[in-house]
Amino acid sequence: MASPDKAGEGSKPATRIEVNGKVVEIADKEPTGAAIKAAAIRQGVQIQPNFVLQLELPNGTSRVIPDTEELKVHNHMSFTAIAPDDNS
Repeated sequence: MASPDKAGEGSKPATRIEVNGKVVEIADKEPTGAAIKAAAIRQGVQIQPNFVLQLELPNGTSRVIPDTEELKVHNHMSFTAIAPDDNS
């Protein structure tokens, strides 16, 4: 019997998030920061794997998401990925 975690991508609707203002569809409901960046890159967002990923919070602040952190994602979450040497 197949594990639900290993089900094919077509078995669950993709979650639509934003990375740098562009919509990214991600099948995994608990991706790592690295997986979010990889999905964004595959879908044409102009970032690199070494960029710093930040979750944009409703109160106007942001939180850095490390590459190894698993995060529960839901539709309309917004992320910003910036070059590691960008101190803005």
